[in-house]
Amino acid sequence: MFIKKSEKGQALILIVFAVIGLFAFSALVIDGSVAFSDRRHAQNAADTAALAGALAYVRENDIDDTVEARTTDNGYDGGIKSDVTVTTAPVAAGSNKCPDNTSGMEVTVTIVSYVDTTFARVIGRNRLVNTVSATSLGCDFHQASLFDGSAIVGLKPDTTGGCAIDTGNSNAKSWTTRGGGVFSNSCLEHPNGTLNVPNDKCITTVGNANTSGGGTHNCVHENLGAAAAYAFPADIAEMMPPDPCTGAITNGRYAAGGRVPANGQTTFDNDIFCISDFSTLNAHIVLNNATLYVTDASFSTRFNGGGNTGFFGTATSSGDYQGYYMIIKLLSKAAADRCDQYFDFRGNGNLQLVGTILAPSTCLDYRGNSTGYSTHSQMIFYQFTGNGNSTIDVTFQADENHKKPLNPTITLSK
Repeated sequence: MFIKKSEKGQALILIVFAVIGLFAFSALVIDGSVAFSDRRHAQNAADTAALAGALAYVRENDIDDTVEARTTDNGYDGGIKSDVTVTTAPVAAGSNKCPDNTSGMEVTVTIVSYVDTTFARVIGRNRLVNTVSATSLGCDFHQASLFDGSAIVGLKPDTTGGCAIDTGNSNAKSWTTRGGGVFSNSCLEHPNGTLNVPNDKCITTVGNANTSGGGTHNCVHENLGAAAAYAFPADIAEMMPPDPCTGAITNGRYAAGGRVPANGQTTFDNDIFCISDFSTLNAHIVLNNATLYVTDASFSTRFNGGGNTGFFGTATSSGDYQGYYMIIKLLSKAAADRCDQYFDFRGNGNLQLVGTILAPSTCLDYRGNSTGYSTHSQMIFYQFTGNGNSTIDVTFQADENHKKPLNPTITLSK
């Protein structure tokens, strides 16, 4: 018997395979895009929750409660469709993770999200899983030294009329800094004599640093460019402390808080004193837990004579003027270029003081045999120069000088 073979039904098999492929492609397109969208949303939720946790830390609020509230608001409540975990890691002071080596806290938020599928069920995938995480860093309130703790600072922003810092031409002179380096907002000239800077500190200049003279200066950061420069006077104005010498005078004190000194007064105790005629202070000046705030727009004063001519004593120990030995009013660049505020130390004039001198538009010159021994200071001037046999020895210690308060910071680290 002859039996005729038939190929009917093969098309149905091909259609079944095609339908399975179609569903698989649909699963890839539809369920895949749903999973991708959920992953992006989960990552955003983890980022915002981690930042919220860091903010809770610096505000001294509960980190876990804050993170839970934020992830829940974004649809990840740690229920059936998601798992949320929070881990914290203290950051020790000195770890270099936070500004000025302060302490802080790292907050890591991990979200595991379960996405139910539609078409992928045909190929046995009922659920897709997304895992994302974010880590933030909250750093504590802290105080930082001005100009990164440089012991000597020159703020002149250009080379017209000389560098911001010039050690002079005498081979006999010696400049030494301890505990801090040297910063010039333009260039630094050091043709002769010796310039000694600690091995772990630097000579830092926006422009060229001519360090051809003697001494030790193992670290020289020169030609840093505009990014490292301070705009004068705009950037400096932002860091100036409040002027205590404004308003009406009542009972010997300005409305802003500064005290009017007595005629001929050269010893100042436990207060902020407003000096309106700096040229009268060209003798023996002693501060005991005090600050001089100089309001003169113009003066030219020379400290001459024996070893008792100069600045002595200690700066204010608390408040807005903590660590400031003397502050001199900030002038325009044109006035600073003319050295409208100028003083120098000649003969045996010297400094034996503790505290910051902030004189951002003032020109200072060391001449003759003037000295800076026993000076625990940060000396900030517009132009800082020396000549003759001048000897400068400045020891910078952060706790003895002014520090600027910096608010807590939060960052998304990864």
